[in-house]
Amino acid sequence: MASNERRRHVRLKPTPELPIHVALATDSLMREALDVIDLSVSGLALSSAALASSKPGDRLLLHITLGSTPVHVAEATVRWTSAVGAGVELVNPSARTAQELARYIAELLERGGSA
Repeated sequence: MASNERRRHVRLKPTPELPIHVALATDSLMREALDVIDLSVSGLALSSAALASSKPGDRLLLHITLGSTPVHVAEATVRWTSAVGAGVELVNPSARTAQELARYIAELLERGGSA
């Protein structure tokens, strides 16, 4: 990250004790599991071969499970891509999804999560 770049939100890595599971909805019946590199209240850095053809601006439908919460379905826009993954920004997540994500991140911070 460039020294003059400022991030709006802290990014944290999930932990085995407080897992996050994200799946890409590839069609109405299929989902592709994605590895979460880090996350913030507004988006995620994801790694998976399923994202290899993604380009900035693409829209994705994600199924997100934070710890033991029910599945959250959220739309995301690809913001950047690399050879191993992509960064996505959540698009107008529901109030429930935004609250659960904020609660999950607060718990990671409380447990000493790192960026």
